[in-house]
Amino acid sequence: LNGTKTQEGMKEHDYVRDFLDKVGKVFPEVKRYDYRIASENNFPTAAGFASSASGFAALIKSIAGELPEFADIRNDEKKLSALARLGSGSATRSIPSRGGFVEWRRGVEYPWKGMRKREEIMFSSFAETLFPPSHWPDLRMIYAKVEEGQKKVKSRAGMKASVESNPLYGEWVHYEERVMKEKMVSAMAKKDFPRLAELVMRASNNLHQICLGTYPPIVYLNETSLRIMDTVHGMNSARAIAAYTFDAGPNAVVLTESKNEREVVSALREIVGQEGVFATRMGQGARLEDKHLDLG
Repeated sequence: LNGTKTQEGMKEHDYVRDFLDKVGKVFPEVKRYDYRIASENNFPTAAGFASSASGFAALIKSIAGELPEFADIRNDEKKLSALARLGSGSATRSIPSRGGFVEWRRGVEYPWKGMRKREEIMFSSFAETLFPPSHWPDLRMIYAKVEEGQKKVKSRAGMKASVESNPLYGEWVHYEERVMKEKMVSAMAKKDFPRLAELVMRASNNLHQICLGTYPPIVYLNETSLRIMDTVHGMNSARAIAAYTFDAGPNAVVLTESKNEREVVSALREIVGQEGVFATRMGQGARLEDKHLDLG
């Protein structure tokens, strides 16, 4: 593995090495190769925009597409999704080629009804598309960049701390899986934006309550984040036109529909500036291309 020699570069280098070590337990051949990896994002990295999703999804797609030892699973999106999970949970959701609205299946736990093979357990957790982008083409996702720097606590470390120190963590997971997920899928199926907006914001709030209940507490949101939340609720006073969600960081993703996109973008630019807002829509999953990035 070739990597940069900066302190942060070595951290990213270690993440990739750890990922290859995990994949190598199932596909030992992966460790027989040397790798040169170039990765670029057109949005802030490690800032709460799930940048690891693009990185590890692209990496496993590249490995499976290039190495002959992966020929049998090259087009098996469930298995590639499960492998991407070894690098980042977010990457699991970026593999299904149909993209759109996906569900990440929990899979079986270990042990479960006796001993199971490691591969059987690992490959049981994957993501698959529930609704392709064409299901709701008017849905928009607007990114508001509050801070460009990397977050103080990385997602993996933060979640580990919450699991270990927040006694409400288990109840939160149960509620999100058994109650919130079913309601969200229903709202998406019906293209019921007001209902979806409320559920998305409640889920985001619940996540950050868990962060605050971790010891020591993890605070990802800042004053600008809170201002975005207040602004969205203000815009929704008459009718629901927007919904915020925050991952492990202060930066916001705001959902809206195309008919309200201009209004929402304008409001967010008042808060974070002209260059801090960019809009997109649901797209396809990771894909393999012949074009290579400049390795320098």
